[in-house]
Amino acid sequence: MNIKKIFETEDFYQGYTYSYPHKLAYRTVTEKSLSDIWSTQKQDNLFYYVHIPFCEMRCGFCNLFTVANPKEGVKLYLESIHKEMQTYRNELPNLNFKNFAIGGGTPTFLNAEELNFLLDGMNKFGVNTAKYYGSIEASPKTLNQEKIELIENFGIARLSLGIQSWKEEEVKALGRPQNIEDTEKAVNLLTQSKIPEFNLDLIYGVKEQTVESFLYSVEKTINFAPTEIFLYPLYLRQLTGLGKKGVKDNTNRQQLYLAARDKLLSSGYEQTSMRCFRKTGTDYAKNNEEYNNILDGMIGVGAGARSYTSNFHYSTDYAVAKKEIKTIIDKYSQKENYEKIVHGINLDEDEQKRRFLIKSITDGGIFDLSVYEKTFKSNPYNEFEILNYLMENELMKEVKNNIFQLTLKGMCYEDVIGPALYSSKTVNLINQYSWK
Repeated sequence: MNIKKIFETEDFYQGYTYSYPHKLAYRTVTEKSLSDIWSTQKQDNLFYYVHIPFCEMRCGFCNLFTVANPKEGVKLYLESIHKEMQTYRNELPNLNFKNFAIGGGTPTFLNAEELNFLLDGMNKFGVNTAKYYGSIEASPKTLNQEKIELIENFGIARLSLGIQSWKEEEVKALGRPQNIEDTEKAVNLLTQSKIPEFNLDLIYGVKEQTVESFLYSVEKTINFAPTEIFLYPLYLRQLTGLGKKGVKDNTNRQQLYLAARDKLLSSGYEQTSMRCFRKTGTDYAKNNEEYNNILDGMIGVGAGARSYTSNFHYSTDYAVAKKEIKTIIDKYSQKENYEKIVHGINLDEDEQKRRFLIKSITDGGIFDLSVYEKTFKSNPYNEFEILNYLMENELMKEVKNNIFQLTLKGMCYEDVIGPALYSSKTVNLINQYSWK
């Protein structure tokens, strides 16, 4: 691999790597039981994730595991989540959770009664929503005062709201369901709430979006003083609404990103990753540092949710098309036994090393060389050419003894660094995936 050539393209947008390996690399595996999977793994410092695969509308860019406006099956699905949680508790009675996230889809698609049922079940399972740091995702059209009060009562520390743009024409171009009035109402409710932290998402790279129009959205977002602002580049993927329409990538993404980044940095926000800008002077809420997302495991509950151990990742099957997703959800909701796992991927030592580096270097991570050497008994600078390139070109620096982080310049290349660390084996599996 010619590392220099990869970076000299000046193209920031090879692919977003928030986890590794991607679910496109998962396959059918020999049946495994939960007790076998977790028998040699730490179970005292886990992350809990629950997946709600429902939205009021499928956005044009969305390739998430979700279906729009289901007419039936929500109650059965939530009851199945309870059953799966109980299965975990029966099989693994010593599970202890320190962080959690409720994602989707759109968790606030659930009505207040359904949301209460979900959150109450989590607490009974052992996910203390008031004690540990957790986040829930929402959309403007599905968020109201009743649901905000419910989220407050359960002590959830953070709410993430996808607004994407304050320009009506850009919202429509993205295939988003909300109008600007809905968005403003929802954000105002958040600013007046007792939820300690809230995040607002924006997307750049929309068709015919200009620096001026994107900065308008950035500036308006800043005015609400959210704890975090995330800037997501628009990626056009197979089987999504925009992908089916043949919409082309906006070649202006880099210019849009840099203009917005500079605006945020001069407006009281500090950059913690390529996507995340955090209000200066704010600290992560309670106990956020207890969970180590590189070394600690994760239990994912629900159709589409992933679970991680140090050497095995698993989930239900993956799909993007509505019919296929619905089939997977229905199959999940009708299961009698959640104890057997048949879909996932084994991670050998090389894949574990690559995951360690990806999770450490990208997405606001901290690369601890001492921990890597202790874990793998090797020096990554002798194994991965890209690390030397990052240091030599001032894309990464040592911030204290054996602790490394991307520089401001380096953060621009997170979507290059992640894919550059993929193994050829994982790339082949992804390329061989049959989209459905």
